[in-house]
Amino acid sequence: MKKEKILINIENLDDYYEYKKIGYNNFLFAMEYFSIGYKTFSIDEINELECNKFLLINRVFDTKDIKLFKCIIDKLNCFNGIIFEDIGVFNLLKDKNILLIWNQNHFGTNYSSINYWLDMVSSAVISNELTYSEIKKILDESKKPLVLNIFGKNQIMYSRRSLLTNFNTYFNIKKHNDVILEEPITNNEFNALESDMGTVIFNNEYFDITKYDFLDSKILYYLVYPKGISVKDINDIIEGKNKNAFSDGFMNKKTIYKLGDKNGRTT
Repeated sequence: MKKEKILINIENLDDYYEYKKIGYNNFLFAMEYFSIGYKTFSIDEINELECNKFLLINRVFDTKDIKLFKCIIDKLNCFNGIIFEDIGVFNLLKDKNILLIWNQNHFGTNYSSINYWLDMVSSAVISNELTYSEIKKILDESKKPLVLNIFGKNQIMYSRRSLLTNFNTYFNIKKHNDVILEEPITNNEFNALESDMGTVIFNNEYFDITKYDFLDSKILYYLVYPKGISVKDINDIIEGKNKNAFSDGFMNKKTIYKLGDKNGRTT
């Protein structure tokens, strides 16, 4: 993978400068107030940086959010692109000269849905809950180059509700905004993060699909979410020096499950 196609989510500005030193120049910044689950930055902070700047806007909007977002639209022209989830963002920006990348979690799972959106936007993020063959099929059939998430933690769910606060209040326990949840049947762990904007839950296991080959011409960007991994280790992973340390997610197993109880009965 060429560095010019790597798009890295920035968690702190010290990391940004380290990535710049080793040749990366495409960076994704979660936007203050309009993003959830990631370290956020203000427009002014991001504008001071010299790089290809992309915004992550992954909150679900309400009427108040739409009004606030309208107030900052004129400040967005300096960005190279916006990765968005709420369709309200698309409706507000569709007539602006801004590269838009559709990224509704768990929706980018087939080329029909993706191609529908590619008639209206510049690109889309492929869901990483797919097998290698399914991703290749989508890339083969897509109308435009797509964005592929190649490293990070899978987002399981997002809710506007304060789930951790509600739980802590109900059981009268100390409030925590960042917790690890253990699922006793499968022994899987999940990281729940809560802010004033709601609650996001990530699989606590990293996935790494950098060892898989994809047709480079069908990829707009390879997306990386470090989520606490150091700059050096991320660079080693991208360069193929650390290929066996993490799970490859769903690349070789389909996400087909049945609901069941503790006795194994399914419905």
